Amino acid sequence: MKIIPVDASKVTFIGTGKAAARAEYAPDAEGNSRRTGNQARDDNGVPVWVVDVLIDDEDADRAEIAGVRVSSHDEPVTEKWKPVRFTNLRVKPWADSGGNFAKVAFSWLADGIEGQGRGKGGQPHGEQNAA
Repeated sequence: MKIIPVDASKVTFIGTGKAAARAEYAPDAEGNSRRTGNQARDDNGVPVWVVDVLIDDEDADRAEIAGVRVSSHDEPVTEKWKPVRFTNLRVKPWADSGGNFAKVAFSWLADGIEGQGRGKGGQPHGEQNAA
């Protein structure tokens, strides 16, 4: 499905202080998708993390949490209960048919978190010092 850009100025994300390495999956002998035990990497070989945030929506009856996938050599950090601004935020809709009925689900993706680098030691990806 198509990946849709999100106007990040129209939504507020609140940090939870939680981030985790995204698991890498690969097909097993039966063709099922299984965890490999490794961390997933993006097309450039950069580790992928899932950053948990609350979506601040004044019109909602209940709180909603989202896991935003971010590529970074360093584990992304968010301050608990503080606003988080993502760079190049996108959403990818997909069909979830794992339950009793099919529904549309969303994967949140971002290039990074404002104020944090993607590269080793916090440097932007692609700008590491040559040794």
